Amino acid sequence: MSFFYDFAFLFVALFALGFTIFIHELGHFLAARARGLIITRFSIGFGPRIFGWTRNGVEYRLSAIPFGGYVALPQLADMGRVEGTEKEGNEQKRFTSWDDEIDSEEVAEEEEVKTLPKISYADKMIVSVMGAVFNVLLAFLLACILSVFGYDVSDAQLTTKIGYVADTVERWNPMTEEGEEVTAPGKKAGILLGDEILEVDGAKVENFMDIQNRIVTGTQRIEGKRLVNLTILREGVERKIEVYPEVFGREEMRVIGVGPQETFFIDELSPDMPAVQAGLEVGDQPYAIDGKRIFSFSQLVDTLGQTETNQTIAFTVRKGGENGSEFTYNLVPIEKELVAGTSVITRKMIGFRPKPKIITTFPNPFVLIQRRVKDMYLTLTGLVSPKSDVKLRNMSGPVGIVNHLSVFAKIGFKKLLWFVVFINVNLAILNLMPIPVLDGGHMMFATIEKLRGQPLPIAFLERAQMLFVLLLFSFMLYVTFFDVQRLSPF
Repeated sequence: MSFFYDFAFLFVALFALGFTIFIHELGHFLAARARGLIITRFSIGFGPRIFGWTRNGVEYRLSAIPFGGYVALPQLADMGRVEGTEKEGNEQKRFTSWDDEIDSEEVAEEEEVKTLPKISYADKMIVSVMGAVFNVLLAFLLACILSVFGYDVSDAQLTTKIGYVADTVERWNPMTEEGEEVTAPGKKAGILLGDEILEVDGAKVENFMDIQNRIVTGTQRIEGKRLVNLTILREGVERKIEVYPEVFGREEMRVIGVGPQETFFIDELSPDMPAVQAGLEVGDQPYAIDGKRIFSFSQLVDTLGQTETNQTIAFTVRKGGENGSEFTYNLVPIEKELVAGTSVITRKMIGFRPKPKIITTFPNPFVLIQRRVKDMYLTLTGLVSPKSDVKLRNMSGPVGIVNHLSVFAKIGFKKLLWFVVFINVNLAILNLMPIPVLDGGHMMFATIEKLRGQPLPIAFLERAQMLFVLLLFSFMLYVTFFDVQRLSPF
């Protein structure tokens, strides 16, 4: 039963990704039709055809390699070197081929392209940009739906207040491929529970996800050490703090060892454990331990871990939730063994599972799109900066994207829509980059031709396309390898 359950969400994820690609290619297709261009193929995916049909001279098909799609427009850019050519009757078919063609064939194809009606610079630019435009329009439409119906987030995602400061973090050593415990950067810098982060590296922050993104993609260094400049609000006074991040895990992500404030409740009680024996109930809000305010579940776990064996603690809750009366229970945490990955750890527990406070948010569509653009800008900036720790392997390929879509589909339909907005904005931005094979590459070549007053040689275009197709597929395989590694339980 679990297999069919997972397969259903995998199907939803594949459909969502396929629909995003379809919308992108539909933008090119409709623009080409409107501008009177010749269209020979509309393909979702690359490589060998799985199935399809031909109508009015256009072949519509689903192809085997789900790395994207394309609309074949011979007037826009000849793709003979990329997809190859073969003749079947009077119809020209294209297929993937990495073999070099002899010069006579190159000349023949160049002559064939010359016989096609010429298109204007405006035609090339409009057709090329419309794929990205359609992705943005889809993202905006979905954002409008979310603005009406809303989507659920935990209150921890919306705050900028600190609810957890770790004592230690695990610093990754790439030489030994192991982590070592070191004092957490946030603790070293003097960050305290209740501090509110206003700015990261001089940029105002909106929520804790924004804070984490800016730390992870940070590019500041001083004397070879990573640096994050924080502006915090403590007891009504703004303070500037310098924090020196560590990198965590195989992904080597910058961390400073802090977490957001969060409101959480008792969701499920474990039998024969101190919480249920003391009289705690589902729905109670943990509020304090020995009079010390609880700001997050992580802080609660650390506090319990610091208690002495058989030590009695005063555990204060708000009965029934945030608006309930405070009531204090005396109980003794007990040690339990837990499986964490491939190791077994011992942790002091009182025996309940937390449930976060959920808030339904109704985002402004323009703000939601703007945030996704900002996130993508931070990622790309970090990727190209030698001072950043962001690497190509940190990016997700089709496998990683489908996995994330599947996870969000399980959470709920509206959360899935939120992530599809994110994907469409990313796809639009990436496709407009001036790289051959991508839409931005077509626009770049068209602009160069316009400035030089004559077309670029067909052979040059084909070889440039071929080179970057190889680079693109190599990149896809590279990030897919790390996607699979992240998903592997071993």
